[in-house]
Amino acid sequence: MGKLFPQAYYCLVIGIILLTMCGCTHISFHGKGLIPIYLTPRPEHTKYTEISGSKEFYLWGLIGPDSEVFLDEEFYNNGLASVAGISIHEYQKTSSFWKAILSLGFYIPKDYVISGHGINPGGER
Repeated sequence: MGKLFPQAYYCLVIGIILLTMCGCTHISFHGKGLIPIYLTPRPEHTKYTEISGSKEFYLWGLIGPDSEVFLDEEFYNNGLASVAGISIHEYQKTSSFWKAILSLGFYIPKDYVISGHGINPGGER
């Protein structure tokens, strides 16, 4: 158990970290057709809106019952009738990364930010 134990311990720790980082956590962004969504900017879309959120995954990302984000619902719930120039950023905060490491990958939170320029339902900009 002398010299072999530290090497096996380090390999185990590195393996757990790599397994946690290589999990199958993926958030899918879709639209349902609730409001018009344009990927490119439009001149009449002037109200900037930014929406932050997070999704939780379990067992190295194999279980994530709610991994979809519907863009039109998110923007509609924030008061927009149409949105253009959408930007999507999916990331993991440092605190979320440590939660995943300390739970050995059994719990992995992922964060996202979606932003875009839109039009209010009443025509206000």
